[in-house]
Amino acid sequence: MASKIMSAERLEEQANYIDQYISKSKMFNKYENITINGISNSQIVRAINGELKNIHNSVFKSCLGRNKCEECNKTCSLDRAHTVGRLQIAENVLNKIHPDLTKPFNLKEFYIAYVAEHKLYGVWMLCKECHIKLG
Repeated sequence: MASKIMSAERLEEQANYIDQYISKSKMFNKYENITINGISNSQIVRAINGELKNIHNSVFKSCLGRNKCEECNKTCSLDRAHTVGRLQIAENVLNKIHPDLTKPFNLKEFYIAYVAEHKLYGVWMLCKECHIKLG
């Protein structure tokens, strides 16, 4: 999780990318009729952690058009670094869309909301060294 603060312009750029991705992607359709209820939001997040990582990697695999580290400008393979942790983002989303644990929620709705939530937090493209340095 990177501790840098993302500028409003950079967040807007990322938000536009996310909106385009969500509107064009068919990736979420496989979750269409899957509902979950009856367990806590933190248990749900722990259970789907692997899928959250896969979705995040899929959405941000293009490095948002970046080919240099956003910290040191080094041209190399880049990591995707959250400004807020992936699991915390997922739990924040679940707490919004699934406040009543007795009522089911749709997994497709959750995953779309999870990706959209990244418009608020940001994902940095960093080299390994800067990712480790910034946390």
